[in-house]
Amino acid sequence: MNETSKKKRGLLRRLGSALAKRLVPRVPDEVSCCEFDCRRAECVGGDWERCRLRLDYAERLRERRIQDQEQG
Repeated sequence: MNETSKKKRGLLRRLGSALAKRLVPRVPDEVSCCEFDCRRAECVGGDWERCRLRLDYAERLRERRIQDQEQG
């Protein structure tokens, strides 16, 4: 590969990354476990309020935020 093709590939990668940031919304931390770790397509009938996966994740997130506040 010559120097020009390496620069183009880097440019394309940067452009792709910039487009992805604009087109793909960020998932809030509070629901990221639902979005990425849960196999259910949808919670119904109060399942979301009682979901152990979500509640455990929310507790870990709270603990991590408290630790971050204490450190900084």
